[in-house]
Amino acid sequence: MNYHTLIMSRVAIGVFVLAAACGSVACSGGASAAATGGVDAAVEASPGPSYTAQPGSDLPIPSVADGFQIVTPDYDPNNVNASKMVVDPGGEIFLCYYVTLPNDAEFDVGSFQSWMSPGSSHHFIVYQQAAGNGTNGAGLPVIAQPSGTIQDCPTATGNWLYATSTPGEVITSTMPDGVGLPFPAGQAIVLNMHFINAGTTTVYPKVKFNILRAKNVQYKAAALVSFNRSINVPAASASGPGTQTVNGTCTVPAGSKVFSMSTHTHKHATAAVVNFVRGGTTTEIVHTGSATAYPPMQRTGTGTDWEHPGVSLWPGPEFLTTQDGDAFTYSCAYVNTASTPVTVGETAASNEMCMMVGYFYPAASVSCQDTASTN
Repeated sequence: MNYHTLIMSRVAIGVFVLAAACGSVACSGGASAAATGGVDAAVEASPGPSYTAQPGSDLPIPSVADGFQIVTPDYDPNNVNASKMVVDPGGEIFLCYYVTLPNDAEFDVGSFQSWMSPGSSHHFIVYQQAAGNGTNGAGLPVIAQPSGTIQDCPTATGNWLYATSTPGEVITSTMPDGVGLPFPAGQAIVLNMHFINAGTTTVYPKVKFNILRAKNVQYKAAALVSFNRSINVPAASASGPGTQTVNGTCTVPAGSKVFSMSTHTHKHATAAVVNFVRGGTTTEIVHTGSATAYPPMQRTGTGTDWEHPGVSLWPGPEFLTTQDGDAFTYSCAYVNTASTPVTVGETAASNEMCMMVGYFYPAASVSCQDTASTN
């Protein structure tokens, strides 16, 4: 059994595009209340959160007042970094794009927008990195790179922030009004990008990510993120595939306002579920994987498989407000048909993850305990 406490008050989900003057990112140019204190009426009555997916051929750069955008460079065979932004017919590549954000002071995030070009984009994942080399909250190594670096990598390191696998659409995730997710000044970010070209002509993929400013911030948000280190799915044998289910429990302080929840796994997962437990009653709140019915708070069309995880939202004024003794439990089930075990890690092709990813305010610490059982 592995017990760990995650301090997530600065974990967010996003990244930026800076114009030439800002390097690799295109530029546009309060303390949280106690968990037991009252919640401001303006925040309670405000709209949000929201999650939308709309067809789109591009993602505009936000205004200076509204935020920033990060964009991958156009293909250039003479540039050591931009020369990697190409996928040959039948090709598959994994790239990491390292960016240092341009904000010179803490920036409160109100919403994120992402867009991937169709034709080859499979998914991208955003990780937050501390300055220099070290380890992330899960104990995995973090290796810093100069801003603007693009290199081959099947995985990336850092604290998981955001993921999307929907090309050709503008995905927008917005927090409640009056709530902001803080980025420290000069935050280092890495985009782990996966591209597949099933066609017969060369393609040049593009990824864009907007991070938009929160307005009238009265409360700082935090991430409720679990990371289960107990994954070790046995190899397949003559009797059939190897299987395993891992579980965990996380708690946040009483009075926390949870407004979104999702899951993150890789391709071996057949199901990922998050439950809310209160007074001995367990309620499923997120379901990723095949199901006859999904939780009522889960967004329609989400949760079909690991690449399209379930996304659940709770509106104000109540959101999902925790009480003493409440807990969030999660579980992930895996099937392994390969001849080698599948262990915990960040490589989607050969490793697995089991993560519960949510957001709440006021920002506070999150405690998680994980377990595993082999079927």
